[in-house]
Amino acid sequence: MKRDLDGNLLSHGIGGMPYHSIDEGVMRGCDDCHGSAANIHAGTPVAITVNSHPTLACQVCHIPAIARETSTKTEWYWDTAGEVRDPIPPDANDPTRPSFDRKKGDFVWAFDVRPSLRFFSGTWDKTVIGVSDTYAEGEGTIDNPIVLGAPVGSREDGMIYPYKKMIGNQPADVGNRRILTPHLFGTAGGPTPFWGNWDWVAALTEGAAASGVDFSGEVGFVYTEMYLSVNHEVAPSEMAYGYDNGGCTDCHFGNQIEWTALGWTGDPADGGELIP
Repeated sequence: MKRDLDGNLLSHGIGGMPYHSIDEGVMRGCDDCHGSAANIHAGTPVAITVNSHPTLACQVCHIPAIARETSTKTEWYWDTAGEVRDPIPPDANDPTRPSFDRKKGDFVWAFDVRPSLRFFSGTWDKTVIGVSDTYAEGEGTIDNPIVLGAPVGSREDGMIYPYKKMIGNQPADVGNRRILTPHLFGTAGGPTPFWGNWDWVAALTEGAAASGVDFSGEVGFVYTEMYLSVNHEVAPSEMAYGYDNGGCTDCHFGNQIEWTALGWTGDPADGGELIP
């Protein structure tokens, strides 16, 4: 634990998931050190909220927003990579960040991003090269993006956790409808990395060969989204959702939540019903 000179807790001082080994078993949760939410909040204004929402993970209320001080990338579009732009305009939300990089395309940065909520039962649905890297006809559009990674769970078997939702587009083999890994840099994988030649066909040909998958030679850009776990940036307690007398409006009555993604037709506190 890191504390200031007066003994006040500054941060957990824990490396977190990047330093966690699968040999260490299941990742520790908040209640492994702090105890159950019901016990922690007993006798407080939020006790009723906590007890009536047993599927809410601690992070939902205690990480109300990420990127509160340093902006985070929320959108990434590879289809403009390779273009030459001078000057490169700054991001509209964070002027200290570039909105474009020739190597990677266009970006969007944001502050105070409210995480998306999803049920999680302990497993993930992920795009894996050579295993689950193809997509169905009609997927990959802006209205029907390919999901590269998402938590698996439901109200029957999971808890609700917060996630950063990342959207954008990336190169794909549109002939075989397959997400490909391009050869970006170095010559170990071939003589034509994208960051040296700016040729998507050549870079994807070498990437496909290295990955052991077929490539039709037809390049396109498909829209994708993925969800990233939110476990850091725990806010001071007075910023937690429900802190103000256990107020429901932090989550309800304001279209703050994607209710259909959680299995309701709409806000359950405002007439929404469970989806059969």
